[in-house]
Amino acid sequence: MKARTVFIAVIVSVLFVNCQSEGNARDEAGAPRSGNAAAAIQGGSEEVHFTTDDGIVITGTLYPAGQKAPTVLCLHQWRSDRSSFAALAKRLQGEGMTVLAIDMRGYGGSTRTADGKSIRPDRKAGADIEAAMRFLRANPSVDAGRIGIVGASYGSSNAIIYAAADPAIRTVVLLSPGLNYFNELPTEDAVKKFKGRPLLAVASSEDLRSVETVDAYKAAVPSMQVQMYENAGHGTDILDAGVGLADVISAFLKKNL
Repeated sequence: MKARTVFIAVIVSVLFVNCQSEGNARDEAGAPRSGNAAAAIQGGSEEVHFTTDDGIVITGTLYPAGQKAPTVLCLHQWRSDRSSFAALAKRLQGEGMTVLAIDMRGYGGSTRTADGKSIRPDRKAGADIEAAMRFLRANPSVDAGRIGIVGASYGSSNAIIYAAADPAIRTVVLLSPGLNYFNELPTEDAVKKFKGRPLLAVASSEDLRSVETVDAYKAAVPSMQVQMYENAGHGTDILDAGVGLADVISAFLKKNL
């Protein structure tokens, strides 16, 4: 009878622990929050929201990596959203970096103003990046002195234009950059202004406009690191092409953040 009582007690204890774990999992996937220590401990992520100076609500996914970690902001390409960086973000988080991937205005969850009006995509996303930086610098999982940006296509243009004007940005990774996407985002002067800080530019051979851009950047800033691939696609598609780009980005950020 005594052995049976002990057995029942063990079963109840196991069930209690399992219920606690399931409750935590539901909390992780629940309402958006701006800070969650459990997510950092468990290697999880959380949806976050913040508002730009011109009243647009930006949605992002935060992948915290503990207190005061080196941090990366990810900016997607045109006609995409923050999910295109999910695999890279999880990897970097696992390597000790906090990552914030955002939907830039008009995409994903960033389609309305604070008072509920619908908005359209915009080529220029400086206000979105500025709001993201305010959010990051106030977050306990972020080392505000070690922030870098990874941008793809028009996201890379917005990244380098912003970073050139913010000396606190330590490093930038440009995936399939352009000299002047949409004739609205000239980048060559920004690259020259960024000179002296670590910069990585990535392109694929068939993406001729990006290859031309990387060549121009390299001529202006010889110290810039360049990674070229063959037939690997454009922007974040290169991350999914099986060419090892995530390894290159990881090593670059570890060295320079």
